[in-house]
Amino acid sequence: MHYRYLILFPLAAFEGPIISLFAGVLVSLGYLNPFIAYIILLLGDLVPDTIYYYVGRHGNSKTFLAKHGHKVGITEKRFETIEYLWKEHGFKTMFMSKLAYGLSTPFLITAGLSGMTLGRFYLFTIPVTVIQYAAFMLLGFYFGSSYEIISQYFKSAEIVIAGLAIVAIAAYYFFSIYMKTELVKKEDGK
Repeated sequence: MHYRYLILFPLAAFEGPIISLFAGVLVSLGYLNPFIAYIILLLGDLVPDTIYYYVGRHGNSKTFLAKHGHKVGITEKRFETIEYLWKEHGFKTMFMSKLAYGLSTPFLITAGLSGMTLGRFYLFTIPVTVIQYAAFMLLGFYFGSSYEIISQYFKSAEIVIAGLAIVAIAAYYFFSIYMKTELVKKEDGK
């Protein structure tokens, strides 16, 4: 029964915000202690964030950008803009990068590349992570509580929830494809 907590850390390290939503549901159903789950989820997010920061911190920005920048759409000119954002608007940049799905990793690496100190990095990432995970766990908790209420009235509530989840995942998938094609069109000047 204690293994349920052990699996949280690697899952949070891989896909923390989504896992925190599911952890909130499991808390509402009584399968997880909210405080233990929350601490494990926070650590599962902060450890990879720190690793990404160190990848950038110990990398040479010019070499890194030449070798990997094109893979994530960061040119030298864009890096100058990102570097400015980290120096002048660090908290806002961290907040937006942690919420922008798929952009978090490149932005966390650029925090290190920009020369930000680890203390300053933690000053931005810890509050954002604490707020983000609390919000997702609460949302999951209320989803789980709603499930309990709905299941009393509808015997097929799990089918409805599964259907909504499938629709949400499909919508996200198609929206991502649409945004990528729009970005490519914009980059190509079409």
